[in-house]
Amino acid sequence: MNRVLRSFLVVLVIGIALCSPVAALATRTYSDTISGHEYYATSTDGKFAGSASGALPGSWNADVQHTALCISCSTTATITGGSFLLATTLNSVPTLITGTFRGGSVQVTNSGTNCTNQTFAVNGILGNVGPWYGGTGSGAFTATLTHYRHSIFGSCITYGASVTGTLPLNF
Repeated sequence: MNRVLRSFLVVLVIGIALCSPVAALATRTYSDTISGHEYYATSTDGKFAGSASGALPGSWNADVQHTALCISCSTTATITGGSFLLATTLNSVPTLITGTFRGGSVQVTNSGTNCTNQTFAVNGILGNVGPWYGGTGSGAFTATLTHYRHSIFGSCITYGASVTGTLPLNF
């Protein structure tokens, strides 16, 4: 076999291997811990931002949309939508990892009687996870949200909120 034909065959085999479905389906799991603050909240929406550390360190933002959460009437809300963003580096390249909330729940774990701090378990299911709004991966946003409260002149005031948790992503 001559050198030109042999070189052509080598290039053809490499090209087929790189374009095969098996190579395209290879996914990786990235695990981070997250911390941050809630900067906006209504009975049906919570917006959070903070930092991530682990496999994909960086800054993140989440908008968690859910059914009405009323401490005195319903202690669990269903996540109905929202978005997730993580500014990080992937393979040494600055990258924005994005995703959408596909379901999950927000559950009151401590209602904060007598104006004590309230806590909530946020368990979000993420879809469309991947770089630059083109992802088909999945993930989870699992966090504890704490509302810090204090009684001032007989009124219970929430003066801050923090969030800590984990962020496993597959893409």
